Amino acid sequence: MTSRLLILITSLLLLQGCAGVLLAGAGTGIGSATDRRPVSTQAKDQTIDMRAAHRIGETHPLWDDSRIVVITTNGKSLLLGQTPTEEYRAQAEEIVKDVPGVKEVYNEIRIGKPVDITGRSQDSWITSKVKSKLLAEKNFDGTKVKVVTENGEVFLIGLVTQKEADTSVQIARHVSGVKKVITVFELVQAAP
Repeated sequence: MTSRLLILITSLLLLQGCAGVLLAGAGTGIGSATDRRPVSTQAKDQTIDMRAAHRIGETHPLWDDSRIVVITTNGKSLLLGQTPTEEYRAQAEEIVKDVPGVKEVYNEIRIGKPVDITGRSQDSWITSKVKSKLLAEKNFDGTKVKVVTENGEVFLIGLVTQKEADTSVQIARHVSGVKKVITVFELVQAAP
């Protein structure tokens, strides 16, 4: 409990004014027990996410004209969202590459207008449907897969076995509203 409190206080100090990022990060503690990463790695990844979001938030006009989300797993950062130009897309990637602890960046930022509130609501609904189906699947631990939807594209993230990867992709593909399924998995060996 003390380490979580320390992480929260550190986060608040790092993010002063980035309430949206803080709220996004606050819900990730729930999955800590089912995540295959050690708690220390989860904390490092959250710190990377917060630092990256803070640095992007300080970069104008990039921040003003874009919607960018950073999700890190084992030091590998996934960038999602929309930005109006290729230059902004590349700039966001360079910012994240410079964050301490980042090993690799997967840039899935799309060129275009940021998704509006209606689109984000639809994305949340799609994420809920995919996650519900993953959790309901028999002989499958859906808690091992993080699901994020951005403009109808579903991103499946996590440390999973090949069977878990295949199952989660098949489930996500058949959910209504899903335009595309993109995996950002790190494969692990199945337990004997």
